[in-house]
Amino acid sequence: MKITKKDGLSLYIHIPFCVQKCLYCDFLSFSASDRKKQDYVKALLNELAAWEEVLKEKILGMDKLYFKTVFMGGGTPTCLVPSLLFEILQAVNKYTDENTEFTIEANPGTITDSHISVFKETGINRVSLGLQSAQDGELKKLGRIHTYKEFCNSYQKLQKAGFGNINIDIMADIPGQDIVSYKDTLEKVLALAPAHISVYSLIVEPGTAFYKMQEQGELDIADEDTDRQMYNLAKEILEKHGYNRYEISNYSKNGMECQHNITYWTGGNYLGIGLGASSYINGTRFTGTRDFNKYTSIFNEKAEPGMAESQVQKNIGSSYERLSVKNQMEEFMFLGLRMCKGVSKSEFTDRFGINMDEVYGDVIKRFLQNGLLAEDINSGRIYLTARGIDISNYVLSDFILD
Repeated sequence: MKITKKDGLSLYIHIPFCVQKCLYCDFLSFSASDRKKQDYVKALLNELAAWEEVLKEKILGMDKLYFKTVFMGGGTPTCLVPSLLFEILQAVNKYTDENTEFTIEANPGTITDSHISVFKETGINRVSLGLQSAQDGELKKLGRIHTYKEFCNSYQKLQKAGFGNINIDIMADIPGQDIVSYKDTLEKVLALAPAHISVYSLIVEPGTAFYKMQEQGELDIADEDTDRQMYNLAKEILEKHGYNRYEISNYSKNGMECQHNITYWTGGNYLGIGLGASSYINGTRFTGTRDFNKYTSIFNEKAEPGMAESQVQKNIGSSYERLSVKNQMEEFMFLGLRMCKGVSKSEFTDRFGINMDEVYGDVIKRFLQNGLLAEDINSGRIYLTARGIDISNYVLSDFILD
């Protein structure tokens, strides 16, 4: 199978640096010296060049490598000084066009006027701001380095610079948070009228500072009933203000859905570059090394002709996982059902050469009968009902095949 421009390929760029790690964060991120950041950017650019050679010759069969969406995340991309950020974005530009959705994550505590100028100059057309809460006390408990006022200043600067496609992240279940403070955060965000809002609950992950605090009985977070109240409050208020919930935790104004994330949820092809970045191409998943020194040593010099594939293989190691058809069916269902429009029966047949009901008929029938799933006969789509979304983990787990 060849990936054509019509099929599409997305790019994720991982920037692992942060000023300080948030207490809930389990992502691959850390603080670093200016020298380490420079070494990393050099390696990152060389990895991108290596992948261009490998993909163009081995997979794409295209005259030019093209990314339909690009997402730079982390970590905190705006931890990089503007000149380093410019180097990366300028290099990526040769693989994009005016139709590419180009997103960068930005932290209100690190974004500057110079960063915003770089965004404009290099074709960034979507910015994701990590607010989490409009309450300074809650931000402090999360270990965030910004205040609500600083967030507002960053947002206003982006708007003034002409950025109309801005996402704001909001978190529920923050230690000490209650319904009143959560509603206040929602209302303050709505007053800004961003194009997209992501609302999600705190998950206490192993290895984080919060996990240790929870083990010691020092973490005061909402119980399950309060979490559901917050979730339903967000849905009620956001939909009332014209935001469409298109995925379990994501809301947008019409036409402003995040196309990059939709690539993930619909089983599209994506390449991840940078430390520990994951990729999924043609049913194969692979992940780069998480060892900083190994990564920079592999890509510290631009590859000579014919060396690119060797560099890429050293970075990936033995992390290749070729998903079986069964695994691909499972992911099609439990990722696709996160989206409010659900999954298409005809698309399932086109991908796998078998009718969805032949594989999942009993499961679908059971959830249709108990009101956790619904079916749109006209479009041939299966989707979670409001009740199904409330217990989505339970429903989706039943789409794992024995």
